[in-house]
Amino acid sequence: MESKRDIQRFIDDIKYGRVTRRDFKRAMASVGLATVMLPTGRARAASPSDLMMFTWAGYEVPDMHAEFTAKYGESPSFSLWGDEEEAEAKMRAGFQPDTSMPCSYKVVKWNDLGFLKEIDTNRLSHWPEIITSLHNVPDTIIDGKRMWIPGWWGLTSVTFRHDLAPEYVPVENHTWGILWDEKYSGQLSMIDSLIDGVMVAAIYSGAANPFDMTEAEVTKCKDLMVQQRSLLRFYTNDNTGWQQALASGELVAAASWNDTILNLSNQGVPATFMQPKEGAMTWTCGLCLMSSVTPDKEQMAYDLLDAYLAKETGYYWVKEMGMGHSNLGVFSEFSEEELIQRGLTTPDKIDAYIASGIFQATIRNEPVLQAMYEEVKAGL
Repeated sequence: MESKRDIQRFIDDIKYGRVTRRDFKRAMASVGLATVMLPTGRARAASPSDLMMFTWAGYEVPDMHAEFTAKYGESPSFSLWGDEEEAEAKMRAGFQPDTSMPCSYKVVKWNDLGFLKEIDTNRLSHWPEIITSLHNVPDTIIDGKRMWIPGWWGLTSVTFRHDLAPEYVPVENHTWGILWDEKYSGQLSMIDSLIDGVMVAAIYSGAANPFDMTEAEVTKCKDLMVQQRSLLRFYTNDNTGWQQALASGELVAAASWNDTILNLSNQGVPATFMQPKEGAMTWTCGLCLMSSVTPDKEQMAYDLLDAYLAKETGYYWVKEMGMGHSNLGVFSEFSEEELIQRGLTTPDKIDAYIASGIFQATIRNEPVLQAMYEEVKAGL
């Protein structure tokens, strides 16, 4: 059993800030305590590691927030999600991060759930450097308040092996229809997600607004997905998996993102990233300040958001990941050939290029479409 002196030492360590929140439970156990009444006194100031970013895997690497680490001497903490539905469930259950990285189509829902706090762009030094056409992404400014800022963007389109499907090489023949071509049955794949799987079918079906379909449009979309299901090699949200399958020739065509063509080009694989005549889908993911952030961490939270907007962060993202960043200055660091290799374009054409796609937006009938999607995949 621990002595009174050990217990008093533990209390003093807490009082004077020598025990961090991470060490709290371990320290309590070491002195045999389950709970402890803390004496009144000055609270320990929040440290950078107390700041929690909730995000996808890959965004926690040091190059993505180097500016923050340079300022504070250490990185923030990260909690990673597999997808946004998982993230939402965790926050509904009580998890309270300080910042997060949803894609734009989730902002309305997360705001309705009370997760988000308005962002003051005057507190972001890199905001003036952001691509103009990304300032007002649909559904991210709510009741005049900016609830999200853009970090990265790209296109969901089709990557195909042009040596195996040469009839689709001419730009005028670029179409989502390749993913319904019976000639390539068993050699096609779709991204396994509601936003990419169902919305691609909705765009190909000609829905007036793929993100707010009528009952008749949903039925037409489902019929197309049922028709497609027997033609697919697989549904997957593993981009490494579909890239390897395209490289080997197991797949002829796959719904994919910009990074696919970069990685295949680097391997010398003869492939093309389409510009579908029905329209590619423009996705934008970014950053949110969470309503649970406490005042003592708010400035650090803004500094973290700002670090993700920095040109240096964007350069790493475009070079290594092959997808677009919101900082316009990044694109001047690459040759036109390097940008095209990544399914991107030059700075003078970026606004038009982004606008050429169909922006992801809030899915208005999400529960209906999610149920339909699961039925299609199950063969019902």
